[in-house]
Amino acid sequence: MKVCEIFRSIEGEGLRTGLPAVFIRLHGCNLRCSYCDSMYAVEGSDYKQMSVTQILDAIKEYSGITHVTLTGGEPLIHQDVEELLRQLSGNGYRVNIETNGTVPCKWHFPGLFYTMDWKCKSSGMTAKMKMENLETLGSNDVLKFVVGTIEDLKETENVVKSLAEKKSDMPHLFISPVFGNLSNDEIVNWLLGSRTMVENNVRFQVQLHKIIWEPERRGV
Repeated sequence: MKVCEIFRSIEGEGLRTGLPAVFIRLHGCNLRCSYCDSMYAVEGSDYKQMSVTQILDAIKEYSGITHVTLTGGEPLIHQDVEELLRQLSGNGYRVNIETNGTVPCKWHFPGLFYTMDWKCKSSGMTAKMKMENLETLGSNDVLKFVVGTIEDLKETENVVKSLAEKKSDMPHLFISPVFGNLSNDEIVNWLLGSRTMVENNVRFQVQLHKIIWEPERRGV
């Protein structure tokens, strides 16, 4: 597998915000989002080939940490990802898979959950989104909307409304701002004024690691 980096930090967003975790960042992605903050994991050759066994051995060096986040790039496009997930689950790790919304979430091993993005218009990738992929998420999973404009917020509202009409087991819903675009208070005020968002318990979040460290710092 093409691995950019394996490092220890705290979860910067989502259900496990603030908890220590080991991050596995895989190389390669099938999207090119306008605001991507990890292009080194999308293009170029900044990676090394590692087997599933080598990845597991690297994770075990961080003794005591049971949370693992698999990120990228896009993890689910890798050929050996199923075996990696199987091994992580079998070794007692609780795994968060960060995925971009283009690939169905079809593996459901114990201790595993998905954090799926919906790419709004400002990403330039909305046409790649598939509503049926959102429907593969369960009540333990996360659906995240990264917003950079008011138009993105309106798109988010429409997607949430449509999904709620189809599913009784809704995933956890989060709104994340594109760093440096819309102000936080602008998003929160809009969120509070949307009945759809309030009724579906949509949460606002920021990326904690970009507050603690410099926004473009790697390995955190």
